[in-house]
Amino acid sequence: MERYLEKRKRGTETFPFSYYKQKFSNQMVKLHWHPEFELICGISGELAVTVSQEKYILREGEILFINPEELHSYAAFSEEVQYHAAVFKPSLFQFNAPHFFEQEFINPMINGVLRFPRMIDRRHEKYAVISPIVDRIFNEHINSKTMVFADLTLLFCTLMDNGLLEQVSEESVYKQTEDIKCCIKYMEENFNRNITLAELANLVHLNPNYFCNYFKKQTGLTPFAQLNNIRIHRASKILCQTELSIAEVAEACGYENTNYFIRRFKEARGCTPSVYRKKNSVS
Repeated sequence: MERYLEKRKRGTETFPFSYYKQKFSNQMVKLHWHPEFELICGISGELAVTVSQEKYILREGEILFINPEELHSYAAFSEEVQYHAAVFKPSLFQFNAPHFFEQEFINPMINGVLRFPRMIDRRHEKYAVISPIVDRIFNEHINSKTMVFADLTLLFCTLMDNGLLEQVSEESVYKQTEDIKCCIKYMEENFNRNITLAELANLVHLNPNYFCNYFKKQTGLTPFAQLNNIRIHRASKILCQTELSIAEVAEACGYENTNYFIRRFKEARGCTPSVYRKKNSVS
């Protein structure tokens, strides 16, 4: 489960802000979540971003927001993708004394009652207002804590003053997220045995057929595609850290058929388990 809860350190204790400029092709950042806000801006190419129930295609200059605790993943949607990403803790805007900004904006966002708009593309009526602020954060002020803080604050206030922050049902959002986390945790703890769709659906009290669609809508993957990701991740570690045979690794990771395991491993890693072991084992 910890693999999906991202625990990367964000900046410093007094300035919990991190910036990334990402470039990749034919790759993906798998399903995960974190307690921080995330701001993404496309540089070139097309990035497919799945957040909770929806999939978005982010292009050059377009802006996408991810709220705390939201399940999300990324994948290259074109041959090559570049994008900016800023991840920052709510504590960046929390103060020792009572403050209207914290009470009216930050606390409701932490509680999931108030949320960023999902995406600001070039067709959005406020794109011309929002885009210059985001450009400064990523291109002009990224090395200045003072100016990053000023422009993040300006961005939040601009969204608020233009009525772009979204009121949501705290109960429904929380339940959807917790349902998926519960299922992923169960997969993590039981990956080495046969898990049925009915078993997973029962965890969240849903009909199996409805659950399959529900899970895919939330994560972009079917339950068994997610389970396979977990198993391949565990198999990769076992291959590098032990001398178990390929058949033993397959069994340890919940695969009843060794040939099926080899096929799924090759699909995920681009090579057979044996080749992967030779490339990645520590001698």
